[in-house]
Amino acid sequence: MRKYLLTLVSVLVLASMMLSACAPAAATEAPVVAEEPAAEAPAATEVPAAAEEPAAEARVLKIYLLDYTPATIEWLKAEINPAFEAANPGVTVEITEGSWSGWDTTFSGFFAAGEGPDIINLGSEMNTLYGQSLADMDPYLAEAAWSEITNFGPALENAKYEGKLRGLPIFTAPRYVFCRADLMETNGWTTGTPKNFAEWTAFAAQASVIDEATNSLTQQALVPVDAGSMADWQWWLLVYYSLGGELYKADGTPNFDSPEALAATQFLLDMRQATYGDAANAVGSLPTGQGSVIDVDDATGKDNGAVCLAHSGWAAPAFDRPVWENVTIEPFYGDPENFPNSKPVVLAFNDWLAVPEYSQNKELAAEWLKLAFSKEGNNKWNETMGLIPARNDSQYGYVTESAQLQREAELASKYGVGFAGIKEAAKLSTIMQETLGKLITEELTVEEVVAKIQADYIEALK
Repeated sequence: MRKYLLTLVSVLVLASMMLSACAPAAATEAPVVAEEPAAEAPAATEVPAAAEEPAAEARVLKIYLLDYTPATIEWLKAEINPAFEAANPGVTVEITEGSWSGWDTTFSGFFAAGEGPDIINLGSEMNTLYGQSLADMDPYLAEAAWSEITNFGPALENAKYEGKLRGLPIFTAPRYVFCRADLMETNGWTTGTPKNFAEWTAFAAQASVIDEATNSLTQQALVPVDAGSMADWQWWLLVYYSLGGELYKADGTPNFDSPEALAATQFLLDMRQATYGDAANAVGSLPTGQGSVIDVDDATGKDNGAVCLAHSGWAAPAFDRPVWENVTIEPFYGDPENFPNSKPVVLAFNDWLAVPEYSQNKELAAEWLKLAFSKEGNNKWNETMGLIPARNDSQYGYVTESAQLQREAELASKYGVGFAGIKEAAKLSTIMQETLGKLITEELTVEEVVAKIQADYIEALK
């Protein structure tokens, strides 16, 4: 042992002398020293463990969408989701398709259970309804975190609650008045789209045609949202807002006992009776055709039956249909002769995607939203539906190439009134639908209808 130590000392002394005498040699030996940590087994074996981490934290980002066109879903699954999964190893995106029928029960179930999709599809008026149950997404989507948020237009307000972003708006889809100019002329109406209540009721009586053999309509002057009842709550809101009506008084209480509410309700009844007759003698509704009610049925070559349509672009003919040569697009003008505060209105829907507070993947959800709502993404998403993108910088391509969309975008920016801010929207829609239903059956008078809506809504807000 002692001999071994003496030998080792001799070697070290000799090495020291050689290093002192040949300084450059130290530089040539440096790589050897640098490689020493790599020879340590623990450091080398820890690297693969980090690479396996995404698999250990595999997650599913769940998205719940409502009633989209097959083209929209196909695009998301073929382009957006694969790109997102590639950028986020270990993450799988799962899209579930639901329906607007029964949406309130579905969403209430998610929030009551405290679990469900990480991203849910909401309507314009639902920011106040579900706001308290939605996550504050400002840390991920506000300007400080994502500069592109400044490219969104007024629709962004529908995606906020108490001033904080809860998600992102997809599109703006206002309610326009689409009219067949050729059918108007055929029926002797030569003054264009009616611009007050008296003109509308006269037009409804003049351009609605009844087949006496079947005692049902073969042509309906105006189809407002739904052809049958003509008393949909969204149609009522459009009429009401066009008179300058406000849903709430200065103290925040409902305003259904206002002159504007009474006039809007009377107008719905007048239009219904001018089209269908009174409740005791009401005729049958239009037969169901193929495509938009203001289009032509390709199978029969006959018109589908409506002269005018008050609805969003979803219900209008596809933009490549020949019928557009005769279709005009206008706002609803109110009744300026009787209500000086009347104004042209297009009631704008802004569907949006929100992130619930219960989600365990908020940051991941934000990253998916950023990808799907990029400039190119928001343009493509809306192209699949023929609607106007929520992002201003996404309004190119198919938007600028379409005379119809250009007109719609112009009217939306000039006359758009949103659905945001409606308190307990689901309850209000239920109250109004039930009560307006009793209006057209004449179970309740106009005065009784507005009084009942006022009382029931006040109770619902308690």
